[in-house]
Amino acid sequence: QVWKAVCGKQESLSYCEFLAVLLPPIEDVFEDADIPVVHPRSLTRTGSGITPIPRGLSGLEQTWDPSQPISTFLPLLQSGLKAPLLFHESIQVRTVVRSMSDGHHRWVIVEYSSGKREFFDYMDVNKQLLTQMGRSRKLFFGTKGPPSDSMLALSEMPVGVLANCSQLSAYVPIAVHQPLSDILSLLSGSSPSVRRCPVIDSQGNMLHVFTCLDTLKLLLRCAGPAAVLQSRAARTFDRRGSMMEISVQHDDAMLNALRIMDQEGSTICPVTSRELSGDMGGVVASGVVSVSDLKWVMSSGQFDILSQPVSKFVNWRDCNVTANLTDRLRQERLRRFNVISVRAGDSLHMLAQRILESKLQRIFLSSEELGRIVGIVSSRDILIEVLDQLR
Repeated sequence: QVWKAVCGKQESLSYCEFLAVLLPPIEDVFEDADIPVVHPRSLTRTGSGITPIPRGLSGLEQTWDPSQPISTFLPLLQSGLKAPLLFHESIQVRTVVRSMSDGHHRWVIVEYSSGKREFFDYMDVNKQLLTQMGRSRKLFFGTKGPPSDSMLALSEMPVGVLANCSQLSAYVPIAVHQPLSDILSLLSGSSPSVRRCPVIDSQGNMLHVFTCLDTLKLLLRCAGPAAVLQSRAARTFDRRGSMMEISVQHDDAMLNALRIMDQEGSTICPVTSRELSGDMGGVVASGVVSVSDLKWVMSSGQFDILSQPVSKFVNWRDCNVTANLTDRLRQERLRRFNVISVRAGDSLHMLAQRILESKLQRIFLSSEELGRIVGIVSSRDILIEVLDQLR
């Protein structure tokens, strides 16, 4: 019945297809929150406000000059995606997470009464949960406080307390007239850590929230960077020797998976077992957990599930996620099979394409000869790898 529900009449799965089954189903794929790009010089007034005029992109797609202002590249990113959600600092975390889940947002913006803004995402929820757990252990003199109590307390906290508590994405606006190289340096740097960057005009209006995924879109549209990506192999991200350290054992506590993701600054964690993976390098994954899984915990109110082993948590999550899968969604899930894993011998160009196609923050790097996962790659990883050749 499980095979029929996922694969229908398909008789077998390739290893890449098997990996795809481990990922959240298509209805849980995040829509990249974004503001529709408005070119500063391409505006007309209508009865309902200001409307952007479409601009021709010919010529731009052949040119790569990061010394040019950001405004030069914004038309290449026009996509009509929805604007990011904005919440006041006093709104409860559970309310914000529910809105993020309903709208398939990875992150939102939190505005403080002082006028300051910060990003809030699931990595912040994870960081605060682990912090709360640490405090519980100290409070009970070394005894382990139940994670359900910590999660309940966290869900009722003002979101302003949690916003960017993970220190992974500082809110650093950048002017639209500044060179693109400035934003590339911000996204690839570590002090402060920036994962998304608001682009503002001279009046302080937000025109776009630039992310590392936007960088991949630009690199693939411009001849020079595209050639750089074609010339580099994805095997540069082969980390087979350390994959076991960034994976969680299927019989380990779910909290340990959350700690691994927090320590690695990663949004996902493969589930494996030493019996399956052995000592050949890489891991044979039997599942995947994500920091975004915390939204299912918060929305269900079943906080005690965090006390269960990873395998039981995965089963519980999958029952919650797939309860309303339709045949159409099953077909969409099948079409994703070939876009979530890239072979180590493929180019970075292929890797970048697959990340964009998958709508995921990270995808797996697989080894055909080993038949296992040997790396986890994000759009930021690719940017850092090729940045010196792009300047």
